[in-house]
Formats: sequence, C-alpha cells, structure tokens
Amino acid sequence: MFSAVVYIWLPDSPMKARFLSQEEKLIAIERLRMNQQGIASGQWRWDHVWECLLDPKTWIWTALLTAVSIPSGGITTFGPLIVRSFGFSSFQAILFNMPFGAVQIIATLGGAFAATHWKVKSSFLAALCVPPIIGLSILHSVSHDPANRGVLLFAYYITSVYPAISPMIYSWSGQNTGGDTKRKVTTGVLFIGASAGNIIGPHLYTPEEAPRYYRGIRSNLALFVVIIILVGIGALYITYLNKKHAAARERMGKSAHVVDLSMAKSSKLAGEDGVAMNDGKAAGGIGDKAFDDVTDLKNEDFIYVL
Repeated sequence: MFSAVVYIWLPDSPMKARFLSQEEKLIAIERLRMNQQGIASGQWRWDHVWECLLDPKTWIWTALLTAVSIPSGGITTFGPLIVRSFGFSSFQAILFNMPFGAVQIIATLGGAFAATHWKVKSSFLAALCVPPIIGLSILHSVSHDPANRGVLLFAYYITSVYPAISPMIYSWSGQNTGGDTKRKVTTGVLFIGASAGNIIGPHLYTPEEAPRYYRGIRSNLALFVVIIILVGIGALYITYLNKKHAAARERMGKSAHVVDLSMAKSSKLAGEDGVAMNDGKAAGGIGDKAFDDVTDLKNEDFIYVL
C-alpha cells in the first residue's frame, strides 16, 4: 500500500517531480551539479558494476549493514522474551516493549537531524553505537531478577538506539557513490548484507539460554564495537580519496578546495565566496562532469562526505 504513496509523492528524479514547475526542475538539477550525483541515466553500465564490486567502500558499507542487522534481527525477535526475563508477565512484557519503539523513532530522527545539521555522518554513526554498548554491557552483567527491573529496563531502552544506525549507513553510502548504475548495484549489495544479518541474528538467541541469553548479548556487544572500527576505517579511506581528488583538481588547474552547497539556502548560494558550482565556467570547470554519469572514483570533482 505504501508503494502507491512512494510512486505518487517520491519521484526518483527532479524531472519526474509533478509538484515542480519547469523552472524549479532546472534549479533542482543545477543543485545536483554541486554534489556530483547527477540524475538517473536509465542506462546499464557494466563498467559501473565492476567498479562497485572492486570499490573498498562498497564492502565497508556492506560490512557495516551486516554488523548492525545481526543485533537488529536478534533483539527484534527476542526483545519481548528479554523483557520477560526481567521478571515481568507476558502482558507486562508487551507493554514495556512500547517505549522501545519510541526510543527508536527519537534516535532515528535525532541522528538524521544532527548529521544533516553538522554535515558529517561518521562521527554520529560511531556515537549511535555507544548507547547499545552500554545497554548490552548492563544486560550482560546485571542479574535478571525483579529487584533490578529498573536498571535492566533502562539498559534495554538505550540499546534500542541501534535502529538509527541503518538509515544513516544507507545515507552515508548514497552520498559517497557516484554513477547511476553504480549506485543501484551498491544499494543491491547493501540489501543483501542487511538481509543476511537479519537471518543470522535470531540464531544467536536460543530459548535454552534464557533468561540471560549470554551468547546473543556478547555477540551483539562485540558487533557494535566492530561497527565503530569499520566507521573509522571508512572515514580514513574517504579522507584519503578526498585528498586524492583535490590533488587531481590542482593538476588540472581547478580549485583544490570545493564546497558542496547543494543543500544550502538560496541566500547562502548568492553570497558564498567559495566555488559557485551552479556555473561551470565560474567554478573553473568544476561540475562539468556532474551529468556525464561518471562514477565517484573517476570524477575528480566528487567530494566525499565524512
């Protein structure tokens, strides 16, 4: 049912946006010139496929999504049983599971707002792993009995911050991938990783290990630490690619420093002293490849987002 809403109100490119006038579509497309994302080409490019499969970033994002999907699959499936292990009845466990969803919504919207406002993904991705690490550590170390219900519920609720991680990984990947076919294949690979993680997750929790579920809790705890490490590796690699592209621009006589103003307000664009990327000539040629369906690795103007 929701696909109908997506089809009508979420167009896949500015040119298909029914709610934009022709002039507004042109303005939207020019904004895309700034972030080098381009528009959907509708052409399948095998060179994009091979680059996607050989690009270390693809496998960093996939490893991240798999790592977060394993706890997601396990905790989502066994969440009510975990709450019951605190000494609650089945009905009480259902009621005390309700705030779990509220925390998820707050964490997801809050994380997205913060990442957008400060224009950085990696730092907030790592920060979102901290509450689950604390929560799982408490669940692992504190005895599951009625006297500790409050502490255990607190630990369970802060663990529920983890669903905010997955959409931020998708966003981080999307912003750092250029080329229509490459973006599509990358998204497909990410979905495979996420699906595999959700299949693996529930198998780490078994009824025989109730009420402590040591194996599931320990493995999930380790995976959130792994996510922080992978985010650090991804950030270092992206920093390297940005320096490599900056050096390539300098060799071509372009500006080494480029500011992505694609999401900036019109007033900021008008007064910005940096590179006016909506005007290819004024920007010294930066942005010329924005609509050529070039992958991020082959476009020296592409700026990776940390």
